[in-house]
Amino acid sequence: MAIEVDFLTTLRPVMILIVSSALMPIIGYIEGKLRYKHISGVLATISFLTSLILVIDMYLRLPDVGITSSFPGFEPPLGVELRIDHLGMFMITLFCGLGLLVSVYSIKYMEHDTGLDRYYALLLLLVAGMVGVALAGDFFTLFVFWELMSISSYSLVAFRKHRWEPIEAGFKYLVMSTLGSLFALLGIALLYGYAGTLNFQMLSKTISMLAVNPAYCYMVITLILVGFGVTASIVPFHTWLPDAHPAAPSSISAMLSGLVIKAAVYAIMKGIFTIFTPLTFNYGIVLVIFAIITVTTANMKALLQRDVKRLLAFSSTVNIGFIIFGLGVFAYGMHLWMRTEAAIVWTASILGMVGALIHILSHAMGKGLLFLAAGSFITQTKTRDIYELEGVGRSMPWTGLSFSIGLLSLAGVPPLAGFVSKFLLLMAGYSIGDMLMNIATSLMLVNSVFAAAYYLRLLQICVVRPKGDRIKAVKEASPIIFIPLVLLMVALVVVGCYPWPFIDIAQRAASTLIPVSPSIP
Repeated sequence: MAIEVDFLTTLRPVMILIVSSALMPIIGYIEGKLRYKHISGVLATISFLTSLILVIDMYLRLPDVGITSSFPGFEPPLGVELRIDHLGMFMITLFCGLGLLVSVYSIKYMEHDTGLDRYYALLLLLVAGMVGVALAGDFFTLFVFWELMSISSYSLVAFRKHRWEPIEAGFKYLVMSTLGSLFALLGIALLYGYAGTLNFQMLSKTISMLAVNPAYCYMVITLILVGFGVTASIVPFHTWLPDAHPAAPSSISAMLSGLVIKAAVYAIMKGIFTIFTPLTFNYGIVLVIFAIITVTTANMKALLQRDVKRLLAFSSTVNIGFIIFGLGVFAYGMHLWMRTEAAIVWTASILGMVGALIHILSHAMGKGLLFLAAGSFITQTKTRDIYELEGVGRSMPWTGLSFSIGLLSLAGVPPLAGFVSKFLLLMAGYSIGDMLMNIATSLMLVNSVFAAAYYLRLLQICVVRPKGDRIKAVKEASPIIFIPLVLLMVALVVVGCYPWPFIDIAQRAASTLIPVSPSIP
Protein backbone atom coordinates (compact mmCIF):
# COMPACT_ATOMS: atom_id res chain seq x y z
CA MET A 1 0.00 0.00 0.00
CA ALA A 2 1.36 3.43 -0.98
CA ILE A 3 2.73 5.66 1.79
CA GLU A 4 0.65 8.78 2.53
CA VAL A 5 2.58 12.08 2.59
CA ASP A 6 1.79 15.77 2.73
CA PHE A 7 0.07 17.16 -0.39
CA LEU A 8 2.27 20.25 -0.80
CA THR A 9 5.45 18.18 -0.40
CA THR A 10 4.44 16.09 -3.39
CA LEU A 11 3.49 19.14 -5.40
CA ARG A 12 6.73 21.13 -4.84
CA PRO A 13 8.29 20.56 -8.33
CA VAL A 14 5.08 21.78 -9.98
CA MET A 15 4.67 24.74 -7.62
CA ILE A 16 8.19 26.01 -8.34
CA LEU A 17 7.48 26.03 -12.07
CA ILE A 18 4.06 27.69 -11.69
CA VAL A 19 5.28 30.36 -9.26
CA SER A 20 8.24 31.17 -11.54
CA SER A 21 5.84 31.44 -14.45
CA ALA A 22 3.65 33.87 -12.48
CA LEU A 23 6.73 36.04 -11.76
CA MET A 24 7.65 36.36 -15.45
CA PRO A 25 5.56 39.50 -16.20
CA ILE A 26 7.44 41.31 -13.39
CA ILE A 27 10.75 40.01 -14.75
CA GLY A 28 9.73 41.17 -18.22
CA TYR A 29 9.06 44.68 -16.86
CA ILE A 30 12.48 44.75 -15.17
CA GLU A 31 14.15 43.50 -18.38
CA GLY A 32 12.51 46.33 -20.30
CA LYS A 33 13.77 48.92 -17.83
CA LEU A 34 17.30 47.51 -17.76
CA ARG A 35 17.38 46.77 -21.53
CA TYR A 36 18.81 43.33 -20.75
CA LYS A 37 16.92 40.37 -22.27
CA HIS A 38 18.40 37.37 -20.48
CA ILE A 39 16.98 37.69 -16.96
CA SER A 40 13.80 35.73 -17.72
CA GLY A 41 15.81 32.94 -19.37
CA VAL A 42 18.17 32.68 -16.42
CA LEU A 43 15.28 32.60 -13.91
CA ALA A 44 13.50 29.90 -15.95
CA THR A 45 16.70 27.85 -16.07
CA ILE A 46 17.17 28.13 -12.30
CA SER A 47 13.55 27.07 -11.79
CA PHE A 48 13.95 24.01 -14.03
CA LEU A 49 17.20 23.10 -12.28
CA THR A 50 15.58 23.41 -8.83
CA SER A 51 12.63 21.28 -9.89
CA LEU A 52 14.94 18.66 -11.38
CA ILE A 53 16.97 18.46 -8.14
CA LEU A 54 13.74 18.03 -6.11
CA VAL A 55 12.51 15.35 -8.53
CA ILE A 56 15.78 13.40 -8.38
CA ASP A 57 15.72 13.61 -4.57
CA MET A 58 12.14 12.26 -4.55
CA TYR A 59 13.13 9.54 -7.01
CA LEU A 60 16.06 8.36 -4.88
CA ARG A 61 13.87 8.18 -1.75
CA LEU A 62 10.82 6.67 -3.46
CA PRO A 63 9.70 3.39 -1.83
CA ASP A 64 8.70 0.47 -4.05
CA VAL A 65 5.06 0.82 -3.00
CA GLY A 66 4.99 4.46 -4.10
CA ILE A 67 3.70 7.61 -2.43
CA THR A 68 0.22 9.05 -2.36
CA SER A 69 -1.25 12.30 -1.09
CA SER A 70 -4.73 13.80 -1.13
CA PHE A 71 -5.93 17.39 -1.26
CA PRO A 72 -6.97 18.28 2.33
CA GLY A 73 -10.75 18.16 2.70
CA PHE A 74 -11.24 16.83 -0.84
CA GLU A 75 -10.08 13.22 -0.72
CA PRO A 76 -10.95 10.24 -2.99
CA PRO A 77 -13.25 8.77 -4.20
CA LEU A 78 -14.38 12.16 -5.50
CA GLY A 79 -11.42 14.33 -4.56
CA VAL A 80 -7.92 15.02 -5.83
CA GLU A 81 -5.14 12.51 -5.36
CA LEU A 82 -1.47 12.62 -6.34
CA ARG A 83 0.30 9.30 -6.71
CA ILE A 84 4.04 8.99 -7.23
CA ASP A 85 5.30 5.69 -8.58
CA HIS A 86 8.34 4.62 -10.56
CA LEU A 87 6.63 5.08 -13.92
CA GLY A 88 5.55 8.63 -13.05
CA MET A 89 9.02 9.53 -11.75
CA PHE A 90 10.62 8.11 -14.91
CA MET A 91 8.51 10.49 -16.99
CA ILE A 92 8.86 13.49 -14.64
CA THR A 93 12.65 13.25 -14.63
CA LEU A 94 12.57 13.24 -18.42
CA PHE A 95 10.23 16.27 -18.53
CA CYS A 96 12.33 18.38 -16.14
CA GLY A 97 15.69 17.26 -17.61
CA LEU A 98 14.90 18.13 -21.23
CA GLY A 99 13.01 21.24 -20.09
CA LEU A 100 16.19 22.44 -18.38
CA LEU A 101 18.32 21.94 -21.52
CA VAL A 102 15.74 23.65 -23.73
CA SER A 103 15.64 26.58 -21.32
CA VAL A 104 19.45 26.95 -21.49
CA TYR A 105 19.34 26.71 -25.30
CA SER A 106 16.58 29.32 -25.49
CA ILE A 107 18.64 31.99 -23.70
CA LYS A 108 20.66 32.55 -26.86
CA TYR A 109 18.35 31.06 -29.49
CA MET A 110 15.39 33.31 -28.60
CA GLU A 111 17.33 36.53 -27.93
CA HIS A 112 16.16 38.16 -31.19
CA ASP A 113 12.47 37.58 -30.34
CA THR A 114 10.26 39.88 -28.33
CA GLY A 115 7.93 38.91 -25.48
CA LEU A 116 10.44 36.59 -23.86
CA ASP A 117 8.71 36.86 -20.47
CA ARG A 118 5.63 35.30 -22.08
CA TYR A 119 7.74 32.65 -23.81
CA TYR A 120 9.40 31.49 -20.59
CA ALA A 121 6.14 31.72 -18.64
CA LEU A 122 4.50 29.39 -21.17
CA LEU A 123 7.51 27.06 -21.25
CA LEU A 124 7.39 26.73 -17.46
CA LEU A 125 3.63 26.10 -17.53
CA LEU A 126 4.10 23.51 -20.30
CA VAL A 127 6.49 21.46 -18.18
CA ALA A 128 4.38 22.03 -15.03
CA GLY A 129 1.39 20.61 -16.90
CA MET A 130 3.32 17.53 -18.00
CA VAL A 131 4.70 16.93 -14.50
CA GLY A 132 1.16 17.26 -13.13
CA VAL A 133 -0.14 14.71 -15.65
CA ALA A 134 2.49 12.23 -14.43
CA LEU A 135 1.67 12.95 -10.75
CA ALA A 136 -2.10 12.55 -11.13
CA GLY A 137 -3.77 9.74 -9.23
CA ASP A 138 -7.17 10.34 -10.81
CA PHE A 139 -8.63 11.44 -14.12
CA PHE A 140 -9.85 14.80 -12.78
CA THR A 141 -6.35 15.87 -11.75
CA LEU A 142 -4.85 14.46 -14.94
CA PHE A 143 -7.29 16.37 -17.10
CA VAL A 144 -6.72 19.70 -15.30
CA PHE A 145 -2.95 19.44 -15.83
CA TRP A 146 -3.53 18.09 -19.36
CA GLU A 147 -5.36 21.26 -20.30
CA LEU A 148 -2.60 23.39 -18.72
CA MET A 149 -0.08 21.54 -20.90
CA SER A 150 -2.23 21.80 -24.02
CA ILE A 151 -3.03 25.51 -23.77
CA SER A 152 0.65 26.31 -23.19
CA SER A 153 1.74 24.25 -26.18
CA TYR A 154 -0.83 25.85 -28.55
CA SER A 155 0.39 29.28 -27.51
CA LEU A 156 4.05 28.34 -27.94
CA VAL A 157 3.46 26.93 -31.43
CA ALA A 158 1.86 30.28 -32.37
CA PHE A 159 4.42 32.31 -30.41
CA ARG A 160 5.82 34.12 -33.47
CA LYS A 161 2.39 35.54 -34.20
CA HIS A 162 3.60 38.19 -36.65
CA ARG A 163 3.81 35.40 -39.28
CA TRP A 164 0.82 33.53 -40.75
CA GLU A 165 2.39 30.08 -40.53
CA PRO A 166 2.50 29.83 -36.69
CA ILE A 167 -1.05 31.18 -36.37
CA GLU A 168 -2.41 28.64 -38.86
CA ALA A 169 -0.46 25.74 -37.33
CA GLY A 170 -1.38 26.74 -33.77
CA PHE A 171 -5.07 26.99 -34.70
CA LYS A 172 -5.01 23.58 -36.40
CA TYR A 173 -3.30 22.08 -33.36
CA LEU A 174 -5.88 23.75 -31.09
CA VAL A 175 -8.86 22.40 -33.05
CA MET A 176 -7.53 18.85 -33.39
CA SER A 177 -6.31 18.60 -29.82
CA THR A 178 -9.58 19.98 -28.48
CA LEU A 179 -11.54 17.36 -30.42
CA GLY A 180 -9.19 14.73 -29.00
CA SER A 181 -9.71 16.04 -25.48
CA LEU A 182 -13.48 15.83 -25.98
CA PHE A 183 -13.21 12.17 -26.95
CA ALA A 184 -11.07 11.48 -23.87
CA LEU A 185 -13.48 13.47 -21.70
CA LEU A 186 -16.42 11.43 -22.99
CA GLY A 187 -14.58 8.22 -22.07
CA ILE A 188 -13.81 9.61 -18.61
CA ALA A 189 -17.45 10.66 -18.14
CA LEU A 190 -18.63 7.14 -19.05
CA LEU A 191 -16.25 5.71 -16.45
CA TYR A 192 -17.52 8.12 -13.81
CA GLY A 193 -21.13 7.33 -14.68
CA TYR A 194 -20.46 3.66 -14.13
CA ALA A 195 -18.14 3.65 -11.10
CA GLY A 196 -18.90 6.98 -9.36
CA THR A 197 -15.19 7.82 -9.03
CA LEU A 198 -12.31 8.97 -11.23
CA ASN A 199 -9.55 7.61 -8.99
CA PHE A 200 -7.35 5.20 -10.97
CA GLN A 201 -6.97 2.62 -8.20
CA MET A 202 -10.68 2.65 -7.31
CA LEU A 203 -11.69 2.41 -10.97
CA SER A 204 -9.40 -0.58 -11.41
CA LYS A 205 -10.96 -2.36 -8.42
CA THR A 206 -14.51 -1.55 -9.52
CA ILE A 207 -13.98 -2.75 -13.09
CA SER A 208 -12.29 -5.97 -11.92
CA MET A 209 -14.91 -6.80 -9.28
CA LEU A 210 -18.09 -6.15 -11.25
CA ALA A 211 -19.33 -7.93 -14.33
CA VAL A 212 -19.09 -4.96 -16.66
CA ASN A 213 -20.41 -5.26 -20.19
CA PRO A 214 -17.27 -5.80 -22.33
CA ALA A 215 -18.67 -3.66 -25.16
CA TYR A 216 -18.98 -0.74 -22.70
CA CYS A 217 -15.36 -1.19 -21.60
CA TYR A 218 -14.01 -1.46 -25.14
CA MET A 219 -15.90 1.71 -26.08
CA VAL A 220 -14.21 3.56 -23.19
CA ILE A 221 -10.80 2.14 -24.17
CA THR A 222 -11.36 3.35 -27.76
CA LEU A 223 -12.34 6.85 -26.61
CA ILE A 224 -9.27 7.14 -24.38
CA LEU A 225 -6.96 5.82 -27.10
CA VAL A 226 -8.36 8.16 -29.76
CA GLY A 227 -8.62 11.13 -27.38
CA PHE A 228 -5.04 11.09 -26.17
CA GLY A 229 -3.86 9.56 -29.46
CA VAL A 230 -4.37 12.90 -31.22
CA THR A 231 -1.73 14.59 -29.08
CA ALA A 232 0.43 11.45 -29.24
CA SER A 233 0.38 11.85 -33.04
CA ILE A 234 -0.82 8.33 -33.80
CA VAL A 235 -1.88 7.90 -37.45
CA PRO A 236 -4.52 8.93 -38.59
CA PHE A 237 -4.69 11.65 -35.88
CA HIS A 238 -1.19 13.00 -36.52
CA THR A 239 -1.72 15.72 -39.13
CA TRP A 240 -1.25 18.66 -36.74
CA LEU A 241 2.35 17.68 -35.94
CA PRO A 242 4.04 18.20 -39.36
CA ASP A 243 2.49 21.68 -39.55
CA ALA A 244 3.28 22.64 -35.96
CA HIS A 245 7.00 21.85 -36.11
CA PRO A 246 8.07 24.15 -38.97
CA ALA A 247 5.96 26.97 -37.51
CA ALA A 248 7.14 26.73 -33.92
CA PRO A 249 10.53 27.89 -32.60
CA SER A 250 12.94 24.93 -32.74
CA SER A 251 13.17 24.88 -28.95
CA ILE A 252 9.41 24.26 -28.83
CA SER A 253 9.67 21.64 -31.57
CA ALA A 254 12.12 19.83 -29.29
CA MET A 255 9.55 19.99 -26.47
CA LEU A 256 6.68 18.84 -28.69
CA SER A 257 8.47 15.82 -30.14
CA GLY A 258 10.65 15.13 -27.15
CA LEU A 259 8.05 15.41 -24.41
CA VAL A 260 4.48 16.49 -25.23
CA ILE A 261 3.68 13.49 -27.42
CA LYS A 262 5.27 11.26 -24.72
CA ALA A 263 2.98 12.80 -22.10
CA ALA A 264 0.07 11.68 -24.30
CA VAL A 265 1.52 8.15 -24.48
CA TYR A 266 1.78 8.20 -20.68
CA ALA A 267 -1.90 9.22 -20.44
CA ILE A 268 -2.81 6.28 -22.71
CA MET A 269 -0.76 3.88 -20.59
CA LYS A 270 -2.23 5.17 -17.35
CA GLY A 271 -5.78 5.40 -18.66
CA ILE A 272 -5.90 1.95 -20.24
CA PHE A 273 -3.46 -0.39 -18.51
CA THR A 274 -4.24 0.72 -14.95
CA ILE A 275 -8.00 0.37 -15.27
CA PHE A 276 -8.52 -2.30 -17.94
CA THR A 277 -6.02 -5.03 -17.19
CA PRO A 278 -4.66 -6.68 -20.35
CA LEU A 279 -5.06 -10.03 -18.58
CA THR A 280 -8.81 -9.66 -19.07
CA PHE A 281 -9.23 -7.26 -21.98
CA ASN A 282 -7.82 -8.15 -25.41
CA TYR A 283 -6.74 -4.85 -26.97
CA GLY A 284 -3.04 -5.60 -27.56
CA ILE A 285 -3.53 -6.55 -31.21
CA VAL A 286 -5.33 -3.24 -31.86
CA LEU A 287 -2.32 -1.33 -30.48
CA VAL A 288 0.01 -3.40 -32.68
CA ILE A 289 -2.09 -2.66 -35.79
CA PHE A 290 -2.16 1.06 -34.95
CA ALA A 291 1.63 0.91 -34.52
CA ILE A 292 2.23 -0.69 -37.94
CA ILE A 293 -0.09 1.78 -39.70
CA THR A 294 1.54 4.70 -37.90
CA VAL A 295 5.10 3.68 -38.67
CA THR A 296 4.46 2.76 -42.31
CA THR A 297 2.47 5.89 -43.16
CA ALA A 298 4.85 8.30 -41.44
CA ASN A 299 7.89 6.63 -43.04
CA MET A 300 6.43 7.13 -46.52
CA LYS A 301 5.67 10.78 -45.75
CA ALA A 302 9.10 11.43 -44.24
CA LEU A 303 10.85 10.18 -47.35
CA LEU A 304 9.12 12.85 -49.49
CA GLN A 305 10.09 15.88 -47.39
CA ARG A 306 12.57 18.63 -48.30
CA ASP A 307 11.85 20.71 -45.18
CA VAL A 308 14.15 19.41 -42.46
CA LYS A 309 11.67 20.16 -39.65
CA ARG A 310 8.77 18.45 -41.45
CA LEU A 311 10.98 15.41 -42.02
CA LEU A 312 11.86 15.29 -38.33
CA ALA A 313 8.16 15.74 -37.46
CA PHE A 314 7.14 12.68 -39.49
CA SER A 315 10.06 10.85 -37.92
CA SER A 316 8.54 11.60 -34.50
CA THR A 317 5.31 9.95 -35.61
CA VAL A 318 7.34 6.94 -36.76
CA ASN A 319 8.91 6.63 -33.33
CA ILE A 320 5.57 6.97 -31.56
CA GLY A 321 4.61 3.95 -33.65
CA PHE A 322 7.54 2.01 -32.20
CA ILE A 323 6.49 2.99 -28.66
CA ILE A 324 2.87 1.94 -29.30
CA PHE A 325 4.20 -1.33 -30.71
CA GLY A 326 5.98 -1.99 -27.40
CA LEU A 327 2.75 -1.28 -25.50
CA GLY A 328 0.89 -3.58 -27.90
CA VAL A 329 3.37 -6.42 -27.34
CA PHE A 330 2.96 -5.94 -23.57
CA ALA A 331 -0.84 -6.10 -23.72
CA TYR A 332 -0.95 -8.90 -26.30
CA GLY A 333 1.56 -10.98 -24.35
CA MET A 334 -0.27 -10.51 -21.04
CA HIS A 335 -3.56 -11.65 -22.56
CA LEU A 336 -1.87 -14.60 -24.27
CA TRP A 337 -0.18 -15.60 -21.02
CA MET A 338 -3.59 -15.98 -19.36
CA ARG A 339 -4.36 -18.77 -21.84
CA THR A 340 -0.96 -20.43 -22.15
CA GLU A 341 0.80 -19.59 -18.85
CA ALA A 342 4.05 -19.84 -20.81
CA ALA A 343 6.91 -18.15 -18.95
CA ILE A 344 8.52 -16.94 -22.19
CA VAL A 345 5.34 -15.06 -23.13
CA TRP A 346 5.23 -13.34 -19.75
CA THR A 347 8.88 -12.34 -20.04
CA ALA A 348 8.45 -11.13 -23.63
CA SER A 349 5.46 -8.98 -22.73
CA ILE A 350 7.38 -7.25 -19.94
CA LEU A 351 10.29 -6.80 -22.34
CA GLY A 352 7.88 -5.03 -24.70
CA MET A 353 6.99 -2.50 -22.01
CA VAL A 354 10.64 -2.03 -21.02
CA GLY A 355 11.54 -1.52 -24.69
CA ALA A 356 8.77 1.07 -25.05
CA LEU A 357 10.04 3.01 -22.00
CA ILE A 358 13.66 2.89 -23.19
CA HIS A 359 12.46 4.11 -26.59
CA ILE A 360 10.63 6.99 -24.88
CA LEU A 361 13.94 7.90 -23.25
CA SER A 362 16.12 7.49 -26.35
CA HIS A 363 13.70 9.28 -28.65
CA ALA A 364 13.20 12.18 -26.23
CA MET A 365 16.96 12.73 -26.11
CA GLY A 366 17.58 12.04 -29.80
CA LYS A 367 14.73 14.06 -31.22
CA GLY A 368 15.26 16.89 -28.73
CA LEU A 369 18.87 16.99 -29.90
CA LEU A 370 17.93 16.94 -33.60
CA PHE A 371 15.40 19.77 -33.34
CA LEU A 372 17.76 21.93 -31.31
CA ALA A 373 20.56 21.28 -33.82
CA ALA A 374 18.23 21.91 -36.77
CA GLY A 375 17.18 25.19 -35.14
CA SER A 376 20.82 26.18 -34.90
CA PHE A 377 21.37 25.32 -38.59
CA ILE A 378 18.28 27.28 -39.63
CA THR A 379 19.24 30.32 -37.57
CA GLN A 380 22.69 30.45 -39.18
CA THR A 381 21.62 29.69 -42.78
CA LYS A 382 18.06 31.14 -42.87
CA THR A 383 16.69 28.06 -44.69
CA ARG A 384 14.87 24.84 -43.81
CA ASP A 385 15.46 23.22 -47.20
CA ILE A 386 17.57 20.11 -46.79
CA TYR A 387 19.40 20.61 -50.08
CA GLU A 388 20.33 24.19 -49.18
CA LEU A 389 21.87 22.87 -45.93
CA GLU A 390 24.54 20.91 -47.83
CA GLY A 391 27.66 20.55 -45.73
CA VAL A 392 26.41 22.80 -42.91
CA GLY A 393 27.77 20.33 -40.36
CA ARG A 394 31.29 21.04 -41.60
CA SER A 395 30.93 24.77 -40.87
CA MET A 396 29.40 24.06 -37.45
CA PRO A 397 31.47 21.12 -36.18
CA TRP A 398 30.01 20.73 -32.66
CA THR A 399 26.45 21.09 -33.88
CA GLY A 400 27.19 18.85 -36.88
CA LEU A 401 28.72 16.15 -34.69
CA SER A 402 25.75 16.23 -32.30
CA PHE A 403 23.30 16.17 -35.23
CA SER A 404 25.13 13.13 -36.68
CA ILE A 405 24.97 11.20 -33.39
CA GLY A 406 21.27 12.04 -33.04
CA LEU A 407 20.53 10.75 -36.55
CA LEU A 408 22.58 7.59 -36.06
CA SER A 409 20.82 6.90 -32.76
CA LEU A 410 17.38 7.23 -34.35
CA ALA A 411 18.56 5.02 -37.21
CA GLY A 412 19.30 2.31 -34.65
CA VAL A 413 23.06 2.21 -35.19
CA PRO A 414 25.00 0.54 -32.32
CA PRO A 415 26.26 1.42 -29.78
CA LEU A 416 23.75 4.27 -29.35
CA ALA A 417 20.54 4.54 -27.31
CA GLY A 418 18.24 4.04 -30.31
CA PHE A 419 19.82 0.69 -31.07
CA VAL A 420 19.16 -0.55 -27.52
CA SER A 421 15.48 0.39 -27.54
CA LYS A 422 14.77 -0.95 -31.03
CA PHE A 423 16.62 -4.18 -30.24
CA LEU A 424 14.51 -4.67 -27.08
CA LEU A 425 11.27 -3.97 -28.96
CA LEU A 426 12.03 -6.36 -31.81
CA MET A 427 13.30 -9.05 -29.45
CA ALA A 428 10.10 -8.73 -27.41
CA GLY A 429 7.93 -9.09 -30.52
CA TYR A 430 9.76 -12.17 -31.82
CA SER A 431 9.90 -13.73 -28.33
CA ILE A 432 6.10 -13.87 -28.09
CA GLY A 433 6.49 -16.68 -30.62
CA ASP A 434 3.17 -16.87 -32.48
CA MET A 435 2.74 -16.33 -36.22
CA LEU A 436 0.75 -13.12 -35.90
CA MET A 437 3.35 -11.39 -33.74
CA ASN A 438 6.21 -12.69 -35.90
CA ILE A 439 4.63 -11.06 -38.97
CA ALA A 440 3.95 -7.81 -37.09
CA THR A 441 7.50 -7.67 -35.75
CA SER A 442 8.95 -8.34 -39.20
CA LEU A 443 6.95 -5.40 -40.57
CA MET A 444 8.38 -3.21 -37.80
CA LEU A 445 11.87 -4.45 -38.67
CA VAL A 446 11.39 -3.54 -42.35
CA ASN A 447 10.13 -0.10 -41.32
CA SER A 448 13.14 0.34 -39.05
CA VAL A 449 15.50 -0.29 -41.99
CA PHE A 450 13.40 2.02 -44.17
CA ALA A 451 13.65 4.82 -41.60
CA ALA A 452 17.40 4.35 -41.32
CA ALA A 453 17.67 5.09 -45.04
CA TYR A 454 16.33 8.65 -44.79
CA TYR A 455 18.21 9.37 -41.56
CA LEU A 456 21.44 8.42 -43.33
CA ARG A 457 20.41 10.46 -46.39
CA LEU A 458 19.94 13.50 -44.14
CA LEU A 459 23.32 12.84 -42.53
CA GLN A 460 24.97 12.54 -45.92
CA ILE A 461 23.53 15.84 -47.17
CA CYS A 462 23.98 17.98 -44.06
CA VAL A 463 27.28 16.69 -42.71
CA VAL A 464 29.18 14.49 -45.18
CA ARG A 465 28.83 16.49 -48.41
CA PRO A 466 31.17 19.44 -49.14
CA LYS A 467 29.89 22.87 -48.16
CA GLY A 468 27.35 24.42 -50.50
CA ASP A 469 27.68 28.06 -51.64
CA ARG A 470 25.15 29.20 -49.05
CA ILE A 471 27.11 27.58 -46.24
CA LYS A 472 30.64 28.91 -46.79
CA ALA A 473 30.25 31.97 -44.56
CA VAL A 474 28.40 30.10 -41.79
CA LYS A 475 30.08 29.81 -38.37
CA GLU A 476 29.50 27.67 -35.28
CA ALA A 477 26.73 28.81 -32.93
CA SER A 478 27.28 30.22 -29.45
CA PRO A 479 28.44 27.73 -26.76
CA ILE A 480 25.16 28.42 -24.90
CA ILE A 481 23.42 26.85 -27.88
CA PHE A 482 25.68 23.89 -28.61
CA ILE A 483 26.46 22.82 -25.01
CA PRO A 484 22.92 21.38 -24.48
CA LEU A 485 23.37 19.52 -27.79
CA VAL A 486 26.67 18.05 -26.68
CA LEU A 487 25.15 16.94 -23.35
CA LEU A 488 22.32 15.16 -25.18
CA MET A 489 24.84 13.58 -27.55
CA VAL A 490 26.87 12.26 -24.62
CA ALA A 491 23.68 10.92 -23.00
CA LEU A 492 22.82 8.98 -26.19
CA VAL A 493 26.29 7.42 -26.22
CA VAL A 494 26.20 6.57 -22.48
CA VAL A 495 22.77 4.91 -22.69
CA GLY A 496 23.88 2.99 -25.77
CA CYS A 497 27.23 1.81 -24.40
CA TYR A 498 26.10 1.09 -20.83
CA PRO A 499 22.32 0.51 -20.92
CA TRP A 500 21.87 -1.77 -17.89
CA PRO A 501 21.17 0.92 -15.23
CA PHE A 502 18.59 2.51 -17.55
CA ILE A 503 17.01 -0.88 -18.32
CA ASP A 504 16.79 -1.48 -14.58
CA ILE A 505 15.06 1.89 -14.11
CA ALA A 506 12.68 1.06 -16.98
CA GLN A 507 11.92 -2.33 -15.41
CA ARG A 508 10.98 -0.65 -12.15
CA ALA A 509 8.76 1.76 -14.08
CA ALA A 510 7.17 -1.08 -16.07
CA SER A 511 6.43 -2.99 -12.85
CA THR A 512 3.92 -0.25 -11.98
CA LEU A 513 1.67 -1.44 -14.81
CA ILE A 514 2.08 -5.20 -14.35
CA PRO A 515 -1.28 -6.39 -13.01
CA VAL A 516 -0.33 -9.49 -10.95
CA SER A 517 2.67 -11.64 -10.10
CA PRO A 518 2.57 -14.76 -12.25
CA SER A 519 3.01 -18.30 -11.03
CA ILE A 520 5.59 -19.36 -13.57
CA PRO A 521 6.46 -23.06 -13.43
